[in-house]
Amino acid sequence: MLEPKPDRRVQRTRELLLDALVQLLMERGYEKLTVQNLLDRAGVGRATFYAHFQGKDELLASSIARLQSGLGAQWRSAAETKGEAAERLGFSLPFFLHLDSHRRIYHTTICRDGEWTIELHMQRMLRELVREDLQRFERARSNSAAIDLAVGYVVATLWAVVEWWLGGSKPVAPEEVNQIFQRLAFPGLDALIGSGR
Repeated sequence: MLEPKPDRRVQRTRELLLDALVQLLMERGYEKLTVQNLLDRAGVGRATFYAHFQGKDELLASSIARLQSGLGAQWRSAAETKGEAAERLGFSLPFFLHLDSHRRIYHTTICRDGEWTIELHMQRMLRELVREDLQRFERARSNSAAIDLAVGYVVATLWAVVEWWLGGSKPVAPEEVNQIFQRLAFPGLDALIGSGR
């Protein structure tokens, strides 16, 4: 049985709201953002907004889910293009490229005091991506305590690099930042669950 195609009006409204979120994040950050700000920017009514999202947190979660899906797709596509298995933690370069292309948003929502919601959502997304990656390796599957520790270790390392990079005054290319992250992450990861590279 074929699934019904999504209504174009529904998709258009969701895109308007997601675009409004991105614009307002650059201007106001997340914590000061209100649903009314979103309605005004997107040009939709309150009832329309709540027909799609329960609140701004659900809208943010939808935006982060879209990012997660895109990072996963880029990671798998790069591997398929090379005709190889997906590179271990291969989402990290697309993630750093994304941060670089949206640097203004992340300066407003991560580097500013009083902003914490974006960080929580991003770290949750990263934990899911890391766990998905690590569970591909047989040794990691056999020891859930080791994989839990490895996920926490990798995400903490990645986030420390993100904060250092976004807070720095000297520009560093995303590719170089990714190499720094991998040099920090892989030795500890290999010690916890073995080398999968």
